[in-house]
Amino acid sequence: MNKRFAHLVGSMPYDNEETAMTKTLDMLGECLHSLPDGEIGIRSPQYPKGCRSAWTQIIMDSMEADTENWRVKKTALRNETGVPAHYTKASKLTPKTSPKEIEKYLNFKWLDYFKESYPVYQKLKKERGLEHLKFQVGLPTGLGITFVVLGPIHGLRFSQAFNRRMAYEANEIAKIADPNDLVFQIEVPIEVIMFHMLPPVISDIAFGSITGLIKLLNPAIPIGIHLCLGDLNNESLAKLSTLKKLVKFSNKLIKKIPATHKLEFVHYPLAEGKIPPVTNASFYNTLEKIKLPEGTRFIAGFVHEKLSIDAHKDLLKNIESIRGERVDIACSCGMGRRTTDVADQLFKIKNELVATD
Repeated sequence: MNKRFAHLVGSMPYDNEETAMTKTLDMLGECLHSLPDGEIGIRSPQYPKGCRSAWTQIIMDSMEADTENWRVKKTALRNETGVPAHYTKASKLTPKTSPKEIEKYLNFKWLDYFKESYPVYQKLKKERGLEHLKFQVGLPTGLGITFVVLGPIHGLRFSQAFNRRMAYEANEIAKIADPNDLVFQIEVPIEVIMFHMLPPVISDIAFGSITGLIKLLNPAIPIGIHLCLGDLNNESLAKLSTLKKLVKFSNKLIKKIPATHKLEFVHYPLAEGKIPPVTNASFYNTLEKIKLPEGTRFIAGFVHEKLSIDAHKDLLKNIESIRGERVDIACSCGMGRRTTDVADQLFKIKNELVATD
């Protein structure tokens, strides 16, 4: 059978990006296809876990400061880490200009973050002889930002303008990096939630949001899809009593991804924030119906601190039996909302699982 690999979704609760990348490679180096930088940023009293761990709020902060283009309807009620205390406590803004005009005033700073982290990745990759290892850049869709901050109507109106800015920053990254070094991970929590909660006629808008970003990206850079249930404060927004809708969503999405872009992986969230994955074997039977293009990897996001190692192994065996292949393993989302001790524990679990016969 093929070798099993591990996957890191993005955020990590370490001091800085170099520490996060070094720690990841110490534990899983040979078992990774790609390496995120940990998404930490500058630590401050306002953002003690790092400003990038609160990336949505950082973007909201810059929008709130731009009083020429945005009117603040509601200021976020934040917790001790600087992020909204709940999904309903986020900032709410109203645009003062058109979607066509707003793009030139946006700056998500993905390019700045990349310029700081990419040289560290290059150094570590060379030192460890990991020629296959790609640098993983997570890209939220425009709708993933606008839907919460602007509300449904303005969120939909402005989502493609935000997609254009995100794609601009991603394509500038692609100009700097060796194209063999990069993979863009498209992150789609709002779209997953829309598909689960809204009638089909409306929920299909979710696919246009995702492909609207992908079509703007340099097709030389492969992409992955991180299906996300939301993870604000380690609390998911979508609740899954069954995997049927998630499978239906991913199958429909895959058919709509432009043939110009190589799909490297699809990551499935199988836990809900602090709630561990279901251990009932039959819950996962629907995974058999996932249809992936040849060469696209399936990543099972079930690794969780509240499961024993034996329960993890049983779950892995069950999922691989259903899929009829070895699968890659991951947590359901980034580890940035965990403590460093829990993140260390999760690394150890992943390390043991990738080596399981």
